[in-house]
Amino acid sequence: MIKLIAVDMDGTLLQSDNQIGEETKRALKKADEAGIKIVPASGRPLPGVIPYMEELGITGDENYAVLYNGGLVQSISGNVLISHQFNYDEFRKFIQLQKQNPGINLHFMKEHDYWTLDRRLSVRMAAMSAVSGTPFVVKDFDEVPADFQFIKTEYTGPKDKLDRLEKNIPEWLKVYNVARSDPMILEINKLEASKGKGIHQLAQKLGIKDNEVMIFGDQGNDMSMFQNTDFKKIAMDNAIDEIKDKADFVTKTNDEAGIAYAIDKFIF
Repeated sequence: MIKLIAVDMDGTLLQSDNQIGEETKRALKKADEAGIKIVPASGRPLPGVIPYMEELGITGDENYAVLYNGGLVQSISGNVLISHQFNYDEFRKFIQLQKQNPGINLHFMKEHDYWTLDRRLSVRMAAMSAVSGTPFVVKDFDEVPADFQFIKTEYTGPKDKLDRLEKNIPEWLKVYNVARSDPMILEINKLEASKGKGIHQLAQKLGIKDNEVMIFGDQGNDMSMFQNTDFKKIAMDNAIDEIKDKADFVTKTNDEAGIAYAIDKFIF
């Protein structure tokens, strides 16, 4: 019996127009009314998730979100359950790597805002800020305090430049979770932070077993969810091949109510 459904946001829960389709709303509301926990699992912060959860009527202290790719797990009301933070020394390493890869932007994601040293924000960075409802704070290097902490970092830029960075990742970076959530975004989390681990840890806190969890995803930053052999793993038809290869079932696309199709097939 499925007791928790974890859904990626972009390319999975959301259609291409960044809206939740009516069939998907129906299926998720039906699951919620049946007592199944509906948990968004996203690279976004909480402000980028709340409007959609409110649309589904899923709010409050007893509903949860896995955010920043598992770097932060919170209740929808904002209470922090799990947090994995980077420190100032790591911040300096990420800055140095950016200098070695010109033409790429870099920002650091905190609970309530994004910090960057880049004075010229890319269109991609500006769009991310708007979609997530999270402001950018532009700082000079010497304005960043020695106790600076952040949950996730992202390099953004042209696909060819990020391909080159990903192909030539230095050894020190391999101790982190590194994933592409988009051709123009390379995301980095602490090793102990991933969507898969965040969902597992949340399920444990709720007394739910891994084989009672169903997950939906489509991109590289969802891979950790698909590596858990006990989860019921559903790939969207618009997912990358690596996700489809690890899925138990490939449903319809995000624009064809793929979540609703799988819920109706396997739960109701």
